[in-house]
Amino acid sequence: MYIFRRHNYLIMEQEFTTSTGYKIFYGAVAGAAFVVSVYLFTNNSLNANGAGIIFAIILLVVAIAIAMNLYKRKFILFDDSVMYTSIWGSKELLNNNVKGFRLGEKAIFIEPLETGYSRIMVRDYSSIGDIKDLKDALGSRFTDLNKAEFEAEKEEILKDADIGVTEGDRETVFKNTRKYTMVFNFIGMGLFFITIYFHGDNFWLRLLAIIYPLAGLALMKISKGLVRLYAKKNSAYPSILTGLFFSAMITLLMAFTGINILNYDNVWAPALIVFMAVAWALYYLAIKLAKAPFLHQIVFVILISAGYAFGGTVLANSIFDQSKPQVFPTTITDHHITRGSKSTTYHIIIAGWEKHPEGENISVSPSFYDAAEVGSKVNVNLKKGLFNVPWYFISQ
Repeated sequence: MYIFRRHNYLIMEQEFTTSTGYKIFYGAVAGAAFVVSVYLFTNNSLNANGAGIIFAIILLVVAIAIAMNLYKRKFILFDDSVMYTSIWGSKELLNNNVKGFRLGEKAIFIEPLETGYSRIMVRDYSSIGDIKDLKDALGSRFTDLNKAEFEAEKEEILKDADIGVTEGDRETVFKNTRKYTMVFNFIGMGLFFITIYFHGDNFWLRLLAIIYPLAGLALMKISKGLVRLYAKKNSAYPSILTGLFFSAMITLLMAFTGINILNYDNVWAPALIVFMAVAWALYYLAIKLAKAPFLHQIVFVILISAGYAFGGTVLANSIFDQSKPQVFPTTITDHHITRGSKSTTYHIIIAGWEKHPEGENISVSPSFYDAAEVGSKVNVNLKKGLFNVPWYFISQ
């Protein structure tokens, strides 16, 4: 807390700057950029075509900008106004012209009350020292717009007679729906990472991948517009986007990594039908029923519908296929293991066979890999497919 004279008045201020830890970090980044720029300036072997000089100038400018911003960056709360200063300039709003503040994921926004004034945006606010005191100070002075909008939306929901007869009933539905949506999203993400780890090579997991997004559509329908496809982070309306998007991507992941398709010629017609059906359902549930803004939802409607249409069609084509397989013998020519940060994948390379003359890299289970020896015989089991999309699997 500081007291000083401004415009012949004694003014109290609270000043917030970059924390010591971040000053050290950004100072080290600026120092490293400066050292590299000097090295590039002085190393003639790297400057034959002038590229080194250009890169050195860029790094020098970056180093100077970081250093200057560390010195100039300040967020100040005066008695009568709020000011933010950085290398890019200064902005100030009088307290009586502040509508409120909003905490975003990466920035704090101070919104003006009157049009014609620019809002104040404090980027990377987590690097400010005493950030808790800053949030408390803002909360004591100005309206928290995130909380205000949440409460306004909640009040609107609790007036909706479609979701309950009494306000108590509507309150119960509101709380339960938020819980169900959170669980749906959590399970959807969990299934996605389980699929990455286990590669989705399981009948029941593939069946669940087809059903789960449909369960999300059912949840949206049952909620009578309360569950949104997409909603802002601090919205009172629960959003199903995370669970629905990840579960749709599961089908796509399984289609590309877990099922061997001979050719895709016949997949597009059924996939288009599925796309149109899912897109219409999402459009109705996410936009018409929920009365949500078209532009906020339509991109996600298209992405989810497209991913599920292709992935779901390929999965259904294989797991509901009752045709008798044609068996073609071939030989393992090589095998190897790839290890990623999340999973390990086992591969065999097979020689060409009657319907597929070229050799191919096939993902297999660990037990299959352990039993597979280079030069040993395996069978390619070719099946017709539910939608006449031929696919195959390997057996010993």
